[in-house]
Amino acid sequence: MWGDVNNYTVERNGLKETAHRLGKGLITFSPLAQGLLTNRYLNGVPADSRIAHDGRFLQQSALTPERLQQIRDLNDLAAERG
Repeated sequence: MWGDVNNYTVERNGLKETAHRLGKGLITFSPLAQGLLTNRYLNGVPADSRIAHDGRFLQQSALTPERLQQIRDLNDLAAERG
């Protein structure tokens, strides 16, 4: 079963508990949160991006100012660490 590292739906909808009860594990489907944890969306939505063409997994509403700042902070930390 899968989930998104940046999306806690599996905890809210009972999937996590069901997987545990069935002896199944959960793995991260999208370790970069559909591209959010890259610098691709920090300066707007590119015309050729997933957000611009397909909103099934990633929607523009996910690009809140708070989330963008978190991503910038993570990118800065990653750059510092090399």
